[in-house]
Amino acid sequence: MDNSKQSLQTARDESDEIILQKESEIEEYAQALKRERIKKNLWILILALFVLFLSLSAVYGVYLVGQTTRVRSKAYETTSRAVELSNSYLFASPLKAKVGGERIRITVFILDGQGLGVSGKKVILGKNDKIQTEEVQGTTDDVGKAIFDVYSNSPGVYQIEASVEGKIIPQKVLVTFE
Repeated sequence: MDNSKQSLQTARDESDEIILQKESEIEEYAQALKRERIKKNLWILILALFVLFLSLSAVYGVYLVGQTTRVRSKAYETTSRAVELSNSYLFASPLKAKVGGERIRITVFILDGQGLGVSGKKVILGKNDKIQTEEVQGTTDDVGKAIFDVYSNSPGVYQIEASVEGKIIPQKVLVTFE
């Protein structure tokens, strides 16, 4: 009987050892799960902070742009700005055309002292007996632009000038009719 008690005790000791080993494995597994959960939560927190940072940066950026940028897309009304002839200009496209009706577009920009367009100003192109002028848009628009088409039946190089309020814009443009 002594043998069977000893066998039973050995079996109990072995089962206790197995139980302790399994409890230890379960504890290690639980600790590993806890570490993984902490890592996952940490990554979620980092991602949330990053998204918050980007959102705040975007909002602040929009605020700064709104505070520092004042862009006016239209010309000032004629009552608020004076024409600055030295800032105003004209150009032609194309610079050469065939006689007999081919047209050259003359675009005139009337600007103020800050380089902003002045609307509502009547622009007049200089007179030349050999050049015919068609007024496409003789009064400046929201960006200070007036448009004319010119053509000629006589070949030659012609200087085109524009005036506003009875004053000639200093810049001129040369066009050729062949």
